[in-house]
Amino acid sequence: MKQLMFKLSIPLMLGLTSSIACATENGADSFALGAEGMMAGALPPAGVYLLSYYQNYHAGSFDNGPANFHLDVNAFIPRLVWMTEQNYLGGQLGFYAIQPMVDLRLSAAGMSDHNTALGDLMLGSMLGWHQGDHHWIAAVETVLATGQYDKATAQQPLVANIGKNYNTVRPIFAYSYAPKNGLDISTKISYSFNTENDDTQYKSGEYFAGDYSLGYKLTDQVKVAVEGYAFKQTKSDKQQGENIAMRGQVLAIGPAIQYQDKNWSIEAKYLKETHVENRPEGHMSVLKFVWAF
Repeated sequence: MKQLMFKLSIPLMLGLTSSIACATENGADSFALGAEGMMAGALPPAGVYLLSYYQNYHAGSFDNGPANFHLDVNAFIPRLVWMTEQNYLGGQLGFYAIQPMVDLRLSAAGMSDHNTALGDLMLGSMLGWHQGDHHWIAAVETVLATGQYDKATAQQPLVANIGKNYNTVRPIFAYSYAPKNGLDISTKISYSFNTENDDTQYKSGEYFAGDYSLGYKLTDQVKVAVEGYAFKQTKSDKQQGENIAMRGQVLAIGPAIQYQDKNWSIEAKYLKETHVENRPEGHMSVLKFVWAF
């Protein structure tokens, strides 16, 4: 049976639209913070794989943002991965497509909104290499503005949008070190370039984002880990060509456990955010199921 080793990048959509000003448009981004974990730098053998995610994110405050802020996101995120037999530059070629389905509840400053819809479609291509205990991946990912989006109005200044209404292109690098003693040190880093939201004339600044995992194999089937993510905005947002001097950041950490058996695996994690600037602050729970056809 095929051994399950994956590099993932699943989006948790936090599409918020309102009249507030903050780092990245309304404190949201399209990167899948916390999606990566154990063996993040290893791609599987040739074949087709279905990865199904359930993610819950809750934030009860917004640093430097609106008062009485609450955000609840529940997302089911299927991802189809195709690993080919082709090799380029010594690396195995693969492709993936992701279509999130999101339920979002938002309240702030005495207003509220609720929406359930499809999120932005994500497409990616990747190359994976293996050399002994070392595994690494290089990928390019595109987020397309296909998700449901409504512009805020004077009658409805707060809108719980699932889509972002702008496109994103991001290069990605992931690496895993997995020696035979059971240790698993993994990381994934990316850099995101955003286009302008034509409806608001707002362009979210570029940012680094990365996941990390320090894990250990207890048995052939069970791994435990300390995992988390980091986000750091490197360029200021712009609205109608003017810089907005606020940049977002966040750091998260928490426990994770994985069970793997033959051609499937399941992983659960809980991550708590800290060191937050100009973004929502909360916690995330993730349940991931992987099936190799």
